[in-house]
Amino acid sequence: AIFGVPTGPIDIDALASFLGIARSDERPAHSQDAELVPIGDGRVSIRVNPDRPETRIRFSTAHEITHTFFPNYQAKTWCRTDARFRSRNNPDDLLEMLCDIGASELILPAPWFIEDATTVSTATGLVELAKKYVASREATLRRFAESHERSLAAAFFSWKLKPTQKQTIGNLKQTSLFGVDPAELALKSKKLRLDYSIPSPRFLKVGPYFPPDKSIENDGPLYMAASTGQPSDGECWLNLGQSAARYRVLAIPVWTDDENLGPNSENGVGAIIEPADINPSSKKASHGDHRLFE
Repeated sequence: AIFGVPTGPIDIDALASFLGIARSDERPAHSQDAELVPIGDGRVSIRVNPDRPETRIRFSTAHEITHTFFPNYQAKTWCRTDARFRSRNNPDDLLEMLCDIGASELILPAPWFIEDATTVSTATGLVELAKKYVASREATLRRFAESHERSLAAAFFSWKLKPTQKQTIGNLKQTSLFGVDPAELALKSKKLRLDYSIPSPRFLKVGPYFPPDKSIENDGPLYMAASTGQPSDGECWLNLGQSAARYRVLAIPVWTDDENLGPNSENGVGAIIEPADINPSSKKASHGDHRLFE
């Protein structure tokens, strides 16, 4: 009440300053995004990679701010790690997950974000929602799913080899029988594969598991968003193991560094996927003409 009704976007740098957290001019030494560094006398500073997009910098800063909500944050350097490679069995990784949750609360605060999210029904609407809060598309999709009342999930896809190919394709120590450059062969062999998904509370109760590393064909709204760099909507069949069903898909391209682009410079993709059928059935996976996943 003293400061009036908050309005977005939240000024994250001002919040850090208000909490007595310094902003260092140094680049992160141990992270590609950001790190919280002790500077003595119980004080800390944040190092941020200035080459990251503004939205990623904001989220990374909010992530490091959240570290200060937990005990012993001054004890060592805390580095923001890649969410794709974290394990809940590792206490530090679990803390990193909690700090991502805290960052979402700071960047995309309830009840304002939740109210705005209920009005979104298109992929373009998701992009506009992210712009309104000056948030990354990834963070917006995760928050959208985590706070939504319907049964849906945020799903994230990147261009990569399947696990069994990693030791045989693109190995610089191996020579191709046809003289093909290993790096070129690895690039051409990449497909858009599921990294991970975030279910809404309702989907978590009734929805089946989405197995990672499934690949999509070069068709449908997910690939269209990746190849065109534009939002794409559509209803399609997704053969996600036991989760095979028709889904409504709101797909948007996400920021992708050069080394993770697809064979034809396609982006990674984030999407909100919602079952179009009440009772998904894996029996429909045999419908070859509608199959997006292999």
